[in-house]
Amino acid sequence: MTDGIRKPAGDSRRTVIKKGALAATAFTVGAGATATAVAAVNGEVAVLHGSDYSPGADFDILTQFGTRTRDDFFERYDEDEDVFTDPSDWEVYVIRIDIGESEGELGHLLIDDDDDDLDVEPGDSGSMDEIASFRNPEWNLVETEVDI
Repeated sequence: MTDGIRKPAGDSRRTVIKKGALAATAFTVGAGATATAVAAVNGEVAVLHGSDYSPGADFDILTQFGTRTRDDFFERYDEDEDVFTDPSDWEVYVIRIDIGESEGELGHLLIDDDDDDLDVEPGDSGSMDEIASFRNPEWNLVETEVDI
């Protein structure tokens, strides 16, 4: 008679343990998804050269310019600060644009870093918006949103 009583209790205990493990797994997966969502940058305004812009294209961040390289880049590119009023507010990334070719095409992606939530690292992937506008038509600079 005790065996009959213990057996159901044993099954219930296993069921509780299984449900607890399942709940812990679901919690871990949910927490991981939340952490991933926080790291994503959606709808960030970026500037590209017109030849680097391909509507809806995916890209990979290869590297970020260091401070000195970034400053040299802007000194040569926008010496009078006509387009970028404070170049130190911008980060410059080298990207590989996926345009169907096996190795892709290299370009520059400029993002205003005054947003404290900006967390872009080499190895991140993103996509360009389908719509862009000219930031400076004379220099063929376009402005669009990117999701990283």
